[in-house]
Amino acid sequence: MSIIKVLPESLINQIAAGEVVERPASVVKELVENSIDAGAKNIVVELKDAGKSFIKIIDDGFGMTPEDLELALQRHATSKIRDESDLWKIRTMGFRGEALASISSVSKMVIRSKTADDLSGMEIQIVGGEIKVKQEVGMASGTQIEVYDLFFNTPARQKYLKQESTELSHITSTVNTIALAHPELSFKLVHNEKVIFDLVRSSDLISRVADIFGKATSEAMLPVFYGGSAFQIEGFIGKPLLSRSTTQHQYFFVNGRPIQHFLLANTIKTAFHSMLMENKKPVFILSIKIDPALIDVNVHPRKTEIRFEDQQTLIKVVYGCVKTALEKNILIPKGFTESQRYMSDSFPKDAGNGRNFGISGEQNEPLFDSRSLPGQTFQSQDMGQVLWDKREPGGVKENQPEQRFNMKPIVQIFNSYIVAENENGLVLIDQHAAHERVRYEELIAQFENQEKSVQPLLMALQMELSNEEVALIKENMDIFNGLGFEIEPFGGNTFVLHAVPVFLAKENMEEVIKGVLDDILNQKSTSKMHGRREEMLTYMSCRSAIKFGQKISLLEMQALLMQMEKLERPYTCPHGRPTMVSLTLDELGKMFGRK
Repeated sequence: MSIIKVLPESLINQIAAGEVVERPASVVKELVENSIDAGAKNIVVELKDAGKSFIKIIDDGFGMTPEDLELALQRHATSKIRDESDLWKIRTMGFRGEALASISSVSKMVIRSKTADDLSGMEIQIVGGEIKVKQEVGMASGTQIEVYDLFFNTPARQKYLKQESTELSHITSTVNTIALAHPELSFKLVHNEKVIFDLVRSSDLISRVADIFGKATSEAMLPVFYGGSAFQIEGFIGKPLLSRSTTQHQYFFVNGRPIQHFLLANTIKTAFHSMLMENKKPVFILSIKIDPALIDVNVHPRKTEIRFEDQQTLIKVVYGCVKTALEKNILIPKGFTESQRYMSDSFPKDAGNGRNFGISGEQNEPLFDSRSLPGQTFQSQDMGQVLWDKREPGGVKENQPEQRFNMKPIVQIFNSYIVAENENGLVLIDQHAAHERVRYEELIAQFENQEKSVQPLLMALQMELSNEEVALIKENMDIFNGLGFEIEPFGGNTFVLHAVPVFLAKENMEEVIKGVLDDILNQKSTSKMHGRREEMLTYMSCRSAIKFGQKISLLEMQALLMQMEKLERPYTCPHGRPTMVSLTLDELGKMFGRK
């Protein structure tokens, strides 16, 4: 007697539901994506008890004939593919024909649909995957789906649902994500008869960003663009001040489909190199348009991942887009309101709904296209290592515009901050953070320069080190040598320093070197994003920079500001903290009641 049995259709659907329907948000996602595929322009989502007891999706799409409606409830019944070749040119959100069958197998469902050519619509009521009622119904063109008592017949699944606020948060995030992918559509979300949001149709993405996250957030986004022949990229990256502790606000869309892609997300974080605080992640919304034949969307049960045919080229282009946007825009935080967001994980909401807000600030045009693709950007395909750029000495590019800020120092306060002015207003500079960035760029340029700028010491410096420090200096001798230090053992725990990088010649080098070794000893582990070389340069830039609380002259302030003018990324120290904050004349006027 055979021990292998063919499973009944009802059980097959419930097994499929285990992949497709994880929680109420999964139901909303699948049904809203079906509405988009049906050509809907306006989509309404109504919920009760965060979708546990009731979910309703209303759309004004093409609708279905009675015959198609009944077929759509069957597993693997779809209008979106016909044969195997169609799998390699998917242009729709759904294509497997599993959603309706899976959802109806674990709920009580009522589905109504009508085409523009039919006089009346058709209503079908299903309980646990079994059709109970079929009848004509009067309705407008489009489709309405009601889902009651999700997981009523699978209590083991039902008990794993979270509390109402958690499930509602997942649904809100799901609808927001789809709304960002499709600003040309309107979305309304209602929970327990209360409107959560009502997003009107928009002609551009930044207006949708303002509607969802607020005007202040939309103004802190930088546009990116790439117009290649194989694929195109449009979207926005958040300034460093918008960085977050989680990846919640990182959005990738490929041909309108929301996806997750660790390598691309890691590439964008790498492009922010040294502009983010520890454990902070960049905010971005990027839409990629690509020939469907060059991707495989059928690699994940919930269709959240895809495979690119030429992934390495895409990674290089994304890196170049983000890097260019960061280097071609003014990123100084505006006053306390923006600078405090370096420490926050929440987006400030505005009093209004934020419609039609654009990007404010200087030089915010998209500045990257196929002709500016960097040829030598990636020297390593290991995303765990920092991707170093070709730089001029001192971290200055030859084509870098001069006098971007044109700051004139006025006074030093608390021996820690420099007050400067320019034509736009006041600029407050953290002298340690600013000099730390200058030193960091100098160290990178020194490391990459084949002809080191080295200053021999008039008298060799002997350093007595601990056993741990001896082990560390031996372990990292290649890095010290790469920077231009000439260090050699002198017996026992004694090392002799003969030469140093020329820009460090006036520093207390024993204090700097021992401080760097102490920083390495005190760190718990090497950062995944930053290798030991990167961390040593960061520590050395900090240890050799002007100290917080150190008095400096007006001439020294002016020299520091002139050095900052020449840097590619003067806006943060290597740890990601802001180096300067601006107060514009308009802001000052408002503060004093003149505006």
